[in-house]
Amino acid sequence: MPHMSETNETASADQSDRRGSPAPGCCILTTIIGVFGGLIALYIGIGIVQLRAFGGFTQDAPVAVDIAPPDAAEMAKAQGKLQQIADAVKTGKSERVLFSTEDLNTLIASLDEAKGFRGNTRIEEITEDGLTVRMSQAMRKGPFQKGFRYLNGNFTLQPELRARTIAFKVIDIHPDVGELPANFITGYAALDLFRLDPEIPALQANIPSLAAVYTEKSQLVVETKTNETPPESKVIAP
Repeated sequence: MPHMSETNETASADQSDRRGSPAPGCCILTTIIGVFGGLIALYIGIGIVQLRAFGGFTQDAPVAVDIAPPDAAEMAKAQGKLQQIADAVKTGKSERVLFSTEDLNTLIASLDEAKGFRGNTRIEEITEDGLTVRMSQAMRKGPFQKGFRYLNGNFTLQPELRARTIAFKVIDIHPDVGELPANFITGYAALDLFRLDPEIPALQANIPSLAAVYTEKSQLVVETKTNETPPESKVIAP
């Protein structure tokens, strides 16, 4: 019969083998490293592919997209059309207010609310398909690089009337260099970048009374609704 001390030593060794063996831990650690290493390699590979494609249609610097400063007559004309909309809303009348390319560029150049578009946006043409807009858009290089590249080109934007604002949906993009990857336009449009700030007081006051915003040949059309009860006469329930 073995001595008690020998029995205890044997049991202790068995327990040490079961609990202290580094083999299972090493296997788990190796698996984790292998999985995460594979994921890191995958993401780096995707990043390199995307960056190569990205570099093919973007440029290192923005192009200058300038608008000639409007004169007093041009400003008065464009501001008068905004006032037409406000007056139609106030009186509850249905009106079609027409904006030309020059009107829109004058508003971009002169309105404080449009200052974010200055230097990077100019309306080139208005057709039934939408607005042809010369733009320079900053785009982040990628998750592993700092800084920006620039998508310079002509964008086709289609106006959309929404509950609280007017947005301009990206329909097409023709970059100055290279070609866009498949589905890039769809993804870019989903970012919903080009819309008027719904907190602009004039927009808040007038948009509930707008019926439609769309383009036709050479003009952007803003339609107001007929309203039998003018907005200032409405009774607000407590």
